Amino acid sequence: MSMSEFPTLTAMGIENTGDIARFTVRHAKGEDELKVYFHPGQEGSQPASLKFAFLADDQAVLKQALSELNRLQGEAPPADVKAEIVDNLASLEQVMHAKMEEIRRRLAEL
Repeated sequence: MSMSEFPTLTAMGIENTGDIARFTVRHAKGEDELKVYFHPGQEGSQPASLKFAFLADDQAVLKQALSELNRLQGEAPPADVKAEIVDNLASLEQVMHAKMEEIRRRLAEL
């Protein structure tokens, strides 16, 4: 598949659409947030995910990006649901651990 098939994703800095594992969209703080997750790379230079924020006037770009991502997901083999849940759980545990450490640190400073 050619990158020219996905001009919006290319413009957003996603160099290899074949590395995309999944994506999520959520509304946060008055903006829509698109998070694109990648398959683990062997070189280590690729991030695990990229996050993009879209304000109200960027909705056309978000819609086009979602269209391209949905087209990619249609071409990809079905995701392993159990592995995806395990990944989500591990990510949540890391976030919770970091937040708890921050709260403990702030409490110790009082």
